[in-house]
Amino acid sequence: MKHRFTSQDLELFKEVGVSAEDVASQFTLLEKDMNTTKLARPATVRDGITKLSEDEMCTYAETFDRQKNTFSLIRFIPASGMATRMFKFLHYFKNHYDVKKETLRSYLNRKKTYKLGVFIGGLEKLPFYKQIKSQITEIQNGAFQHDYRYLFIQKTVHLLSTLPKALIPFHAYQGHTRTAAEEQLFFSKEFMVADNTMNIHFTIPPTTTKDFQEVLSPSIAKIKDAYAVKTQLSFSHQKRSTDAVAALLDNSPYRDDKGNLFFRAAGHGSLIDNLNDLEEQIIFLSNIDNIAVEVYHEKAAYFKKILAGVLITTLQQVHQYCRAMDEQESCVVDEILRFAQEKLNIHVPESLTGDALFSFLKQKLNRPLRVCGMVKNEGEPGGGPFWVDKDGQLSLQIVEGAQVNDADKSQKKIFQAGTHFNPVDIVCATHNYKGQKYDLKKFIDQDSYFVVEKSLGGTNIKGMERPGLWNGAMADWNTLFVEVPVRTFNPVKTVNDLLRPMHQSI
Repeated sequence: MKHRFTSQDLELFKEVGVSAEDVASQFTLLEKDMNTTKLARPATVRDGITKLSEDEMCTYAETFDRQKNTFSLIRFIPASGMATRMFKFLHYFKNHYDVKKETLRSYLNRKKTYKLGVFIGGLEKLPFYKQIKSQITEIQNGAFQHDYRYLFIQKTVHLLSTLPKALIPFHAYQGHTRTAAEEQLFFSKEFMVADNTMNIHFTIPPTTTKDFQEVLSPSIAKIKDAYAVKTQLSFSHQKRSTDAVAALLDNSPYRDDKGNLFFRAAGHGSLIDNLNDLEEQIIFLSNIDNIAVEVYHEKAAYFKKILAGVLITTLQQVHQYCRAMDEQESCVVDEILRFAQEKLNIHVPESLTGDALFSFLKQKLNRPLRVCGMVKNEGEPGGGPFWVDKDGQLSLQIVEGAQVNDADKSQKKIFQAGTHFNPVDIVCATHNYKGQKYDLKKFIDQDSYFVVEKSLGGTNIKGMERPGLWNGAMADWNTLFVEVPVRTFNPVKTVNDLLRPMHQSI
């Protein structure tokens, strides 16, 4: 289909920061069936996933501690998401419960809603319990309106569900609470400090910079006073130019009542642009909600150091080989070949020899490197580590369920056989051996986009989501998977997760 755009469209493209060619290309992709990932087999221990001994872990952690001052470090924490999904079942209750017709107990017995029962049973253990309680000042009349728990739910939804998840109180301590973002700062001081300074970067929703600064400033001051650590804090927003155009289900452009095309945020894969803007040599990447209370910080930080030690050790060997290849030392090709196959998990075609093999290895070594922690699969939703076949080339990838062709029973079976889960515990090296930063956008698998269907004002639309940040956006990186304990994975997907032991201060 040929796409014609109006002068009004072209003005909008300038505002968004995209070209007409980019938008036309997106419409073309929306007309196609979504590409699915071809799984070869799950990555497992000794087949794509490294399981380290205690001695090896200690050595790698010491390597990082010993060498970290020679690298520039930063934590990259995506924190653009709102807290709405955390409170989804409370929204449902608020919209469906009629306080004038039944008691809360009657509703619970009728609906048999487990999540609501857990929430109500744990009210006093919630980190924001005192905050919400202090806001319940209404004087209610009528027998049904006296239920304090109902008022608590109303206030929780009203005061918290519209905040960024990063600014939700996650943990309660004696006399104070910490939001997810604050807790990440305190956790960072256990492994990120070099020369008495740590660099932390959050991606945040537009217009919230002041809110984040106000929330985090007291913690930054406390860390400086108590631990003599200076926090260099920076923020960025998902770029408007990475938004994707929406179409109706018949593939025609969706337009609002003013005739404008509609652009929507294109998923966390858009953040590869933000990651690409960072100049630091080593980047620690993790989700905002995967954070435990402080008593567990030191042990969790130990595994961050281990992953970083694996990264540094591997990176130094890669750089040594890259120098040798630049100097045309052909005598090391066999050694580099073994390293590429055994350490970097690179699939090398057997047909390659001589100059062709030399060029192939040189190209494969000169790529960004990531070391990803993987936990044993305990049924958590989300992606995991797999060997993927693309055009006959096998590589290690993190694959989400949405990337797999469910209609293909063999592919579905491979995905379900995955032994490990991706907790988003990743350490990245983004510079080559000459100290030059890679352009990360050159290593994206553009074919691994998603097409999603949404409802917008009662109209069904579809849009493209860019290749996921740790999926297709890093598909052409050198990738190592290392097993880490499941206790390092403590996400908060619903508000009830805050009642789990790892989120309760002792």
